[in-house]
Amino acid sequence: MIGGLAGAGQGATQRRSQQVIRYPAPVRGMDIRKAIGSEDLQYSIYNYNIAPYEYGLRVRSGYREWEINLDEGEGTGVHTLIPFISSASNSVGNALFAVTNEGIWDVTTEGAAPTKRITFSNTDTAAGYGTYSHYTTDAGTVILYYADSLNGLFRYDAATQVWTQATGINHLDELLINSVVIFKQRIWFTTQNSTTAYYLNAGAITGQATAFYFGSKFKHGGNLRGLFNWSVDGGSGADDQLVAVSGAGDVIVYKGSDPTESDWDLVGTYYIGKIPNTSRFGSEHGGELYLLSAYGLASMNDILKGVDTNVLLSDVDSAGMTVKIGGLIRDAMETAIDISGWAVSPVPSIGGVLITAPILDNSPPIQYYYNIAADAWGLWRNVPILSFEEFEDKLYIGTPDGRVCRMDVPVDNQKINPIDPLANGDSINFSILTAYSSMGVMGQYKRIKLIRPDFISSLKPEYSSVARYDYDTAEATPFQLGTGTEASAGLWDISRWDSAVWGNENGKAFNSVGGTWGYGRYVAIATTGVSRTDTRLIGWDVMFDVGGTML
Repeated sequence: MIGGLAGAGQGATQRRSQQVIRYPAPVRGMDIRKAIGSEDLQYSIYNYNIAPYEYGLRVRSGYREWEINLDEGEGTGVHTLIPFISSASNSVGNALFAVTNEGIWDVTTEGAAPTKRITFSNTDTAAGYGTYSHYTTDAGTVILYYADSLNGLFRYDAATQVWTQATGINHLDELLINSVVIFKQRIWFTTQNSTTAYYLNAGAITGQATAFYFGSKFKHGGNLRGLFNWSVDGGSGADDQLVAVSGAGDVIVYKGSDPTESDWDLVGTYYIGKIPNTSRFGSEHGGELYLLSAYGLASMNDILKGVDTNVLLSDVDSAGMTVKIGGLIRDAMETAIDISGWAVSPVPSIGGVLITAPILDNSPPIQYYYNIAADAWGLWRNVPILSFEEFEDKLYIGTPDGRVCRMDVPVDNQKINPIDPLANGDSINFSILTAYSSMGVMGQYKRIKLIRPDFISSLKPEYSSVARYDYDTAEATPFQLGTGTEASAGLWDISRWDSAVWGNENGKAFNSVGGTWGYGRYVAIATTGVSRTDTRLIGWDVMFDVGGTML
């Protein structure tokens, strides 16, 4: 009898006290409009250097030196990059130029010593922040123009491959020209501290410059900060429109050939807020024009539909690209709107739009990356971008220490001449905090026992994952070496949590369990780590148990 009772007791199943929940990779990226307790696991509270991408999140590419030592003793970094794409086949004649406060350099050849093509007369630290435009005449002459606010207008002739200070523009001092744009086969210029623009005759690269006055249209004041050529379909087919922007944020839109023609007409006036200290606050790509201002990043297509600046601050998803992180950009501009280093441009090779902010002392560089396909934002950190441009389908950056680098490697700061070739480049640090979740049990306390992230990579990343409770947004502590080792393929509920590896034809999947501590009602997962290969994060398995509503 006693033995029978003992046997029955030993055979009874025990109630499982642990539960498991899946946190998927937050493929919608950051959206600071959402309440921190919204429990939408598609979004993250922050993600540094690991951005939304196909199938999950992906650690950004790193940078390697392309050409270095762009400095003759007075250099303050690479302020502008200028790609030149020739009309010849097989990329013959293509060139990449870098502009510093000292002049214009040829940086076309990987690993070569940069060649200075033009020496600036004014080498103030603000020199070299400029704009460029390509122009081809009906006779086939190919010209590249560059202008900045301190040294005026320069011209590159593709046939001779020579840079010169531009001349031959009548009734306009070329040294005062600070930006250039092509509109309806005419070259337009803006000048320093003025509300007046000038344009040449159609097809001309020299000759009479005719003035056009924008000042009376700028309701909020300010000088003329930029002109942009915007292709838009107004219902009767695509047509180019000229967009003028004042420093105070007035946006004036004209259609027509030029001010002397009967079809010239003012079609809209808008306001987007103060413009940052940059000539690169606007960028055209694929029929879209993006304008960076104190409100964030405004799309001209959205503005044309009637999305005003009040909506840019709202939670309307179609209001503008940066509504999800607009607050972060506005916060940054509160202290740095008048500092050089702001820029915006689509970068097709990385499938998105990149916004750079000034590099401030004692703060890591921050950039804002938008993945167009995912409609999602992430942050880049510790990339020393002072300027950037796409050239031959790769992203190039100019740095504060006079280097041009290319972002196409899985490590940062890879040297042309490394001290240790086997350890050339720094691992990329990434950090992410998921949204908070009640884990399906509202109001009750949870204790996280184990966390297992899933990575796909050719080399196991080093990382640390911890639970964050009740809206703590602190980053995870730096990764701990030895979080797990590669093992043979495993099976769920058979293989060990800390050794199972799941195969993938495009890489190997890595998942190692990690312990954590603490308790709380609402839980987010913070993961930080480093990687040296193409790495993707797929999600986390989280084991937990549940307590009461009070402790």
